[in-house]
Amino acid sequence: MKIKISDVVSSGLEYQDQAMPKDLDIVEDFIDLDKPVAVQGRLTRVNDFILAKITVTYTGVIVCARCLVTVKLEKTAAYEFDLDFVPGDRFVDLGRYVREELLLTYESRTLCREDCRGICPDCGANLNEEACECKNKTGE
Repeated sequence: MKIKISDVVSSGLEYQDQAMPKDLDIVEDFIDLDKPVAVQGRLTRVNDFILAKITVTYTGVIVCARCLVTVKLEKTAAYEFDLDFVPGDRFVDLGRYVREELLLTYESRTLCREDCRGICPDCGANLNEEACECKNKTGE
């Protein structure tokens, strides 16, 4: 996601691109490595930096913190970056900033759905899919 600095002017530039997670050096478990990360937004030149107001969309892979089921969800987040460069630079790498934000804003404790009932601590039954009879067996 390299951006040619001379293409970005003070009136702005509409930007749209996508890259595979491995091209952004993202190999983490929370992202679908077979689907691209899409970026769109507006880039504006302001003196010695570029203001990037972008939206990033990717397919997230979560393991529910309660029932341990793996779920794929499309995730979208808005970001704003100041892309610094020095005189003589020809390109600035937006992918580096996107990668950093995806890693920093990852929510490690997520649920497959808001009303997830989890798993039974005794028999391991997924309480979203089946009734557990452990309480009846122990007389509780």
